[in-house]
Amino acid sequence: MGGDPPYRGSIEGGYASMLRFIAAHPNPWGWNPAQYCGMPTALIYLPLVHYLAAPLLWIVPGLDAAHAHRIVTTAFACLAPVSVFFFVRYFTRSRWWAFGAALSYTFFSPLYGLIEAISRDRGDVYLPWRLQVLVKYGEGPHTVGLALLPPALVAIWSAGASPGFRRLLIAAMMAAAVALTNWVAALALTLSVAAMLLTAAGMRKESGFRISRVIAAGALAWLLAAFWMTPAFIRNIAFNWTTDSLNFDLRTPQYALLGGCVASLVLLRLILLRYLPRETYLCFVTLACLLFGWIVQVRYSYGIDTIPESHRYALEFSMFLLLALFAWFRLAMRSGNGVTRFCAIGPAAVMLITGAPDALTYVSRSHEKWKPVPKEQTVEYRLARWLDERHPAGRVMASGGLRYRLNMWFDIPQVGGAFESGLSNRIPHQMAFRVRTGTGSAPGEEGRNAIVMMKSLGVEYVVVHGPASKEHYRDYKHPAEFEGLLEQVYREEGDVIYRIPFTSLAHLVRPDQLPGEFLRGYEPELARYVAAIGDNSVARLRVEWQGTRSLAIEGPIQAGHVISLQVSFDPGWTATQAGHSIRIDRDNIGFMVLHPAPASSARIEMRYNGTREQHLTALISALAWAGSIAGLSVSRRAKPEAA
Repeated sequence: MGGDPPYRGSIEGGYASMLRFIAAHPNPWGWNPAQYCGMPTALIYLPLVHYLAAPLLWIVPGLDAAHAHRIVTTAFACLAPVSVFFFVRYFTRSRWWAFGAALSYTFFSPLYGLIEAISRDRGDVYLPWRLQVLVKYGEGPHTVGLALLPPALVAIWSAGASPGFRRLLIAAMMAAAVALTNWVAALALTLSVAAMLLTAAGMRKESGFRISRVIAAGALAWLLAAFWMTPAFIRNIAFNWTTDSLNFDLRTPQYALLGGCVASLVLLRLILLRYLPRETYLCFVTLACLLFGWIVQVRYSYGIDTIPESHRYALEFSMFLLLALFAWFRLAMRSGNGVTRFCAIGPAAVMLITGAPDALTYVSRSHEKWKPVPKEQTVEYRLARWLDERHPAGRVMASGGLRYRLNMWFDIPQVGGAFESGLSNRIPHQMAFRVRTGTGSAPGEEGRNAIVMMKSLGVEYVVVHGPASKEHYRDYKHPAEFEGLLEQVYREEGDVIYRIPFTSLAHLVRPDQLPGEFLRGYEPELARYVAAIGDNSVARLRVEWQGTRSLAIEGPIQAGHVISLQVSFDPGWTATQAGHSIRIDRDNIGFMVLHPAPASSARIEMRYNGTREQHLTALISALAWAGSIAGLSVSRRAKPEAA
């Protein structure tokens, strides 16, 4: 269904904003000027879901981005039980056991009975947990990655169990697909493969399983996806994710939990190897169940993250828990001991009876509360439409759900966006956080210092959600701090929009007027920089965007001055003046500083062409794909000769 989800805490709008931009500007070497003061297209998010949904916007007139995103993600949500079916079918060679597992996965959510917080979270609308997080929280890419996880594991196991380049290539392609969908899903795949390798470590050599082939598949997967999974992007995620996941940090508790988890897995593997040496599938899913169960249960029971955002792996835990239960039930039913079978049937019957009411509720209860509403009924759309009608030349400081949804509807440049973990310039994001939560200034100075920060970010409008707002995230600590300091241009119940005097994104300043180092406290150097860009005695510069990856700066250039361009620095930018290249540096806010030659009337052309690293990894990926196709062709020719 089209429209906006009724639960205002959903982040679906953020993914839809990314999709809308990708559909309009699919060039992966491009630049997105609308979010986070500018960022490379390749760093917006992992690309698979967006490039799968973009064709829908091309071929279906009038389809909005949220609807296209929802079509793709819910299609994969429906296919998830199908992938579970083929996963169990591959390992058990039984259609009936596969069908039973898939049917149970469709209707049952064992975590509702295990974790009280998850049970409370479902509220009035009863849905399986994997659908609940999709509908309520907008976990679309994770849902897609979860559906791709079982076939990816089948492909990787097949590559390890049997030689042949075709199996290796399929495993690499499936692993790359999961990794290019969602970071949580990518780490879930890594953890699942770790459980697989631990299982394989106890298998006999005559089984034919080779760990080296699994490692080779993983290496080939990165080569195939290297253009998107660049070292810089991986580095950004590694350092940013811990901060974005509620300031996760590897401290003594995390090391102890990780050590305890590894020790438990090894001990369980040894026990299963001693008593059930031939039950490799049972061992695999049981180890995976323990691994994800440890991560999730510790988080919900003690509030400690073993890994970043541990609670999000509840989806994987639920799936492997069900698979492990079915594997153990299947083992018991194959036993010749009637007592063993009876002891297995009893608990299974109890679980079926206790879970049946939920399953019946899923299929019988109305889901009217979850039907999307017309966007015009939402406060976020009304605010966004009002802003778009003003055609802001500067940026908008939006927060909460509005920053997720803003670019889902309109091409309005903003300080925020939807995915911070990929950012190489996080200073504007940090400054925006301080504007919302407090600058640490003396009472009465909060608003003035926040305005200075926003001016240094090129902000023209700031949207404040007060206590009476219908916005879900009302994250301003001092919502009235701008009263009397800024021009109020819009008010709707608890939502207020203020206008900040704005002239341009490019300013002539002396080098000593550039912003000082960004610290936790309020910096006088930032105030000096804001005074310099507001100095009416200095010539004004005009900035004109020519598409999304090119811009022109025009105006007189005074001697002894540089250009402070309030657009995030990236090494992929080039600048020319009168046909000659000019130097681009990075200032302490992470913006660009240009060093032009003095001129009474200058025009500076800037263009973003991607970084050398992107070009190199694109070449690596192209060679990997070409080599894989050639290797596949050679292996096909070799088979008839061998026969």
